[in-house]
Amino acid sequence: MTEQSEGKADDGERRGSSAESWLFAEARNIRLLLLSIVSLAAGIGLLVVFQAHLLAAACQRIIMQGEGLSAALPLAALLVVLAAGRSLCSYLLENRSAAAAARVKQSVRSRLYRKIQALGPAGLAGEEAGPLVETVTRGVDELEPYFTRFLPQLSLAALLPFMFLIFVVPAEWRSGLVLLFSAPFIPLFMILIGRGSESLHRRQWNRLSRMAGHLLDLVQGLPDLIVFGAAKTEAQTVARVSEEYRSATMAVLRVAFLSAFTLEFFATVGTAVVAVIVGFRLLSGVLTLQEGLFVLLMAPEFYLPLRNLGLSYHARMQGVAAAERIAPLLAQPLPEGFAGSLMPPTGPPAVLFEAVSFRYGSNRGGVAGVDLELQSGRITALAGESGAGKSTLARLLVGLARPESGRILINGQDLASFQPDAWRALIAWVPQTPFFTSGTLRENLLLGRPDAVDAQITAALEAAAASFVNDLPDGLDTVLGERGAGLSGGELKRLALARAYLRQATLVVLDEPTAGLDPENERLVCLALERLAVGRTVLIISHREETLLQAHCVAEMIDGRIERVVPSAEYLAPLGAA
Repeated sequence: MTEQSEGKADDGERRGSSAESWLFAEARNIRLLLLSIVSLAAGIGLLVVFQAHLLAAACQRIIMQGEGLSAALPLAALLVVLAAGRSLCSYLLENRSAAAAARVKQSVRSRLYRKIQALGPAGLAGEEAGPLVETVTRGVDELEPYFTRFLPQLSLAALLPFMFLIFVVPAEWRSGLVLLFSAPFIPLFMILIGRGSESLHRRQWNRLSRMAGHLLDLVQGLPDLIVFGAAKTEAQTVARVSEEYRSATMAVLRVAFLSAFTLEFFATVGTAVVAVIVGFRLLSGVLTLQEGLFVLLMAPEFYLPLRNLGLSYHARMQGVAAAERIAPLLAQPLPEGFAGSLMPPTGPPAVLFEAVSFRYGSNRGGVAGVDLELQSGRITALAGESGAGKSTLARLLVGLARPESGRILINGQDLASFQPDAWRALIAWVPQTPFFTSGTLRENLLLGRPDAVDAQITAALEAAAASFVNDLPDGLDTVLGERGAGLSGGELKRLALARAYLRQATLVVLDEPTAGLDPENERLVCLALERLAVGRTVLIISHREETLLQAHCVAEMIDGRIERVVPSAEYLAPLGAA
C-alpha cells in the first residue's frame, strides 16, 4: 500500500514538473510584459528605499537636531512626489499584469480551440464533454494568477531583498546579517507546506472536472429525469457532491492559512530581532536616529517580497494543476488524416471502400474489412442495427478519421492523396442531429455556403420542402435558440437538407435523415432527398422503410462488416411480407 502511494506521489511530481516546464515555456511568449512588470516592481522598491531614507532624515532633523517643521517641508514635498511616483508605478504594474493575463489566456484558449477542432471526433474519442469544457474555460482562467502574481513575485523575491540589503548593511551591518540569515526560512517553509498541498490542489481539480461532467449530463438529461421521477434523487446527489467539494476546498484553504501564518511568524520574529538590535545600538549612542529608523523602516519591506511570494504560492499550485490538464491536451498528437496535394474530381464521384478497418479508443466500435462500392450519381443506403459501424463508415468517407488499414478510392484514386479542404468542399454532411447555432435562420443556412444570396437560399428551401420559413414572422431573420430551439425536429431536418442543397456538393452523406419524424414530415424529407440526389452521389444511413425506398441499393452492416449488398426492393421484400 505504501509503495502504491509512493508511486502515485512520484507520478504526481513528474506530471507537476512537466506542467511547470510548460508554464515556463508559455512565460517566454510574454517575457517582455513580465520584464516590464518586474522592472516596475523594482522601481517601486527603489522608491520605498528613498521614502524610508527621507522619512528617517526628517525625523532626525525635527527630533534630534531641533529644527522646525519648516526645515522638513522640502523633505515632505519630496515624499509626496515619491508617493505619487509609487502610485503611478502601481497603476502601470496593474495595467501590465492585466495585459499579460489577457494575452496568455487568449493564446492558450485559441490554441486549445484549434487543437480540439483538429483532433475531431476520432481524436477526442473517450474525452468527456464536461471536463473538456472545464479545461477550456475555468482551467485557462486559473493560469492567470500564475503569470501575473507568482512569476513576478518569484523575480522580486530574488531581487528586492538583496537590493534592500545593499542599503541596510552600510547603516547597520548586524541587522543586515539578521535579515540575511532569517530570510531563507520563509521560502523553505513555503516549499515544505506547498509540497504537501499540491496533491490537495490536484485532487480538487480532478473533483471539479468530474462534477462539471456530472452537471452537464444532468442538464442534458433533465427531461428524462423529470419523466422518470428521478430529478429529486439526482438533486440530492448534486448536493452531496457539492458538499464534498466545499469540504475539500476548506481543506485547501486551511493549508493556505497555515502557510500565511508561518510566513508572518518568521517575518515578525525577524523584524522584532532587528528592532532589539537597533534599540540597543541607539541606547549605546553608536547609531544615529536616522540610521536606526531607516533600518527599522526597511526591515518589514525586506520581508515583504518573500511574504508575497509565499502568499502567491497558492496561485502557482492553481496554475500547475490547470496546466496538468491543458498541456497534455495541447501536446496530444493529431489523428492521422489525409494531407495530399491532388484536387478531387468535380463530378459525382464513384467511391470504393477496399478492406477498410477502423477502431475507436480501447478497440471499441468501428468497422473491420469493409468492401463497398458507392456508384457515381446513385443513392446507396447503409442499414443495420445500432452500433454496427454505419456512422463510422460515413465519418471515414467525409475525412473526419483515416482508416487504420485498407483504403478509400475516389474515381480510382486514394482519398489520402486529395487536399482535405478541397475534398470537404465537395461534400454535404447531414448528421443524425444537425448542428444549429444560436442565431438567425439565414446565418445557420449560410454555414455551408457563406456567399449565397437570398434567391439561392429560397431555391434551397423550396427544394428541401422547407417553405414553412416563409410563414415565420421574421422569415430568414428568425432567431433560433441553442441547438435550433424554436423549431420542431422535422423542420430542423428539412433546414439541414436545405443547407446541404445550398452547398451544391457532388457527394451527399446523410445519417438517419428521417429518424424520429412523424409520417408527414418523413414524406416531406423523402421528397427533399429525391430532389437533392439528382446529379449527386448519395450515401444514406437509415433503417426506415420509406427512406430506404429512395436508394438504388442497400448495404446491410452487422458488427462492423458488410453482410450483403442488394437492391432496395429485395432488401425490403421480407419486411413487406412480414
